[in-house]
Amino acid sequence: MRNLESQRILKDEECFEVVRKKLHRDCMEDFSLIDYEVVPIDGVNGYMGQYFKLKARVARPMTPLETKDLNFFTKIPPPISSPQYEFIQQYGTFKKEVELYTRVFPEVLDGPEQKYIPECFLGLENDVIVLEDMAHSGFIMTDKFEPFDFEHCQVLMKTLAKFHAKSFIFEEQYKKNLHDEFSHCMQETLWSHKDGKSKAMFDAAVKGTVSMIEIIPNLNKNQKEVFKEKLIDLSASHMDKLSPSSKHKNVLCHGDLWANNILFKYDKDKKPIECCLIDFQLARYNPPAHDILCFFQFTTSRELRDKHCETLLKIYYDSMTEALKEAGLDISMIFPWIEFMSSIEDLRTMCIIHGILNTPIMLLDPGAASKYFSEEPELLESVLYVDRTPLICGQFENVPKYRARMLEGLLELYDRLVD
Repeated sequence: MRNLESQRILKDEECFEVVRKKLHRDCMEDFSLIDYEVVPIDGVNGYMGQYFKLKARVARPMTPLETKDLNFFTKIPPPISSPQYEFIQQYGTFKKEVELYTRVFPEVLDGPEQKYIPECFLGLENDVIVLEDMAHSGFIMTDKFEPFDFEHCQVLMKTLAKFHAKSFIFEEQYKKNLHDEFSHCMQETLWSHKDGKSKAMFDAAVKGTVSMIEIIPNLNKNQKEVFKEKLIDLSASHMDKLSPSSKHKNVLCHGDLWANNILFKYDKDKKPIECCLIDFQLARYNPPAHDILCFFQFTTSRELRDKHCETLLKIYYDSMTEALKEAGLDISMIFPWIEFMSSIEDLRTMCIIHGILNTPIMLLDPGAASKYFSEEPELLESVLYVDRTPLICGQFENVPKYRARMLEGLLELYDRLVD
């Protein structure tokens, strides 16, 4: 088990191996490692691990004054004292991400264009992951409180289509089912059917959402009661709907496409031109619609969804069409438009619910996130697995941006279920 003493985050031989792979990839074998350090990243940008920068300095032995700095992103599981540690051990979230980076992605996401996933230089089961630092390629994280505009969504749709297309290409070329081939890392790791913390976490999410319905200013008492009953009723089957679909085509889905898991690169006019997907601990084998619709709920405003959803779906489909064509495949034979749109309609309500169950934690104010996930982790047990009502209702009442996003999702679901 790694700890926060920098010398223990990575062993010397592990750092040497990371640097060796990087130098080989960049055709810099004549450089050698001088020194390195592992520096914690400030702030809570994710909830399922501890994050660091690995900074290494290399030089040519014959010209030691000619040095180069190499930077990597390093991730280890939550501390053993955290309630999250027991969760990732029980459901294998960290282990899954290591398997995806070290086994699945190299086999499925082949090709030089695969820059929408960071390169992995080291992955040790339940221990550590060292990735390319995308910040040094110009990718940055957006403000999670600011809903994505159309331009950001357009870039994501094109990238996501390429990512999903790789699943279809793999299955067509090798005549193998991706889920069967890599079942060891396709299991559900957020709300699993296993008893224990996963079910407790799901129940706490539902309870917290029901508590927010109670304080929606736009609805009267009767409307709130009807809404809560419908939500609780639909939630009873929600975990089942995270399993692979028996009706629609499935692909490897990211499963957690919120703002902090999507990095963007911008041009000189500050327009987004590329994006990169990170953090695959909740990846699952689902219809592409699951990723698309959950992305909309996690990151966009209702106004954008109402105005641009159809256009963005067309952008996604056209991009997938092109990706499959480049692989010699005809999308009309593999994933016809009518089937795609049928899956969108079938999963829409489920994904709105998935959004309102997840965004209350995703969009916590930085102060609250730090308090519960780093400063006072002893408070986390109750928030994650018992009752998050005090936390998220407090955020709802006191953080205007939080309240606005919660209200949009809740009222969108209300309009779909009740009106």
